[in-house]
Amino acid sequence: MTEDFIEFKKYYREAVKSVPDDSFFKESINHKYRHSVEVLRAGELIMQETDELKNLSEDFKKYAQKALLFHDVGRFEEAVLRYNTPHLEANSEVLNRYDHGLIGYNTMRQNPLYNDIRILLAIRYHGKMMDEVKKSALWAEAEQSPQADAAKKILYLVRDADKLANLAKIKSDDHLRKDIFYKLLPDEAKYAGLSETVMRQFFAEQTILSATVYSFADRILQVISWIFDLNYRKTKEIFTQEKYGTYLLNLMPEYNVSADEIKQISEFTDKKSGGK
Repeated sequence: MTEDFIEFKKYYREAVKSVPDDSFFKESINHKYRHSVEVLRAGELIMQETDELKNLSEDFKKYAQKALLFHDVGRFEEAVLRYNTPHLEANSEVLNRYDHGLIGYNTMRQNPLYNDIRILLAIRYHGKMMDEVKKSALWAEAEQSPQADAAKKILYLVRDADKLANLAKIKSDDHLRKDIFYKLLPDEAKYAGLSETVMRQFFAEQTILSATVYSFADRILQVISWIFDLNYRKTKEIFTQEKYGTYLLNLMPEYNVSADEIKQISEFTDKKSGGK
């Protein structure tokens, strides 16, 4: 993967030189560089431990590794665009203004080394709801491709690896309370407990929509709801073994979630993630 890392660093360096050294945006770019490597490693582990993936060709592995490494390449340009948008700290709407999946897709399809449906589908849609993905023109294009099966498997792999890397960061670094969502959240929302809409989605086994997240408890439950979008057995095993659900549930009492609510969520999480 030497050539891939060289290409990846080109995009990283282009972005990092475009923002001040002491800015939030510089740290965001650096974080996404580290995150991308962590996603690559998580994806490689899933491939090694998953029967339906580990016996596939070296060609499949090569394209999977590229998709894993470059999945968030759009985050680099996104950070630069956000830096050039005035008053970011005072305007949370700016956070949703740019679609890093679309930015990354448009960037990589212009690079002949990566203009391949097996890479592009994962970059474009690793962070979107699958209902939306399956209605897209790119999904339809993938289904007509000779590489349809590989493209779908790689998309699911990137989605799983991305979640595992994020969960590891959340647990090791209290990262949910360091991100910009938490920093911008007013106290009345931060400590508002769980919203009925969010609870309803969770118990319907749905990945919680960002647009419905109001409180920080909602945000915690949204992350727990990722269990409904895990595709490979190994990913689910790691979720359980690393006790990610337990860690997240232990945060909830600080944000006005009752013991009864936590118990209900815990039992449902264990059941759906293959826990106890």
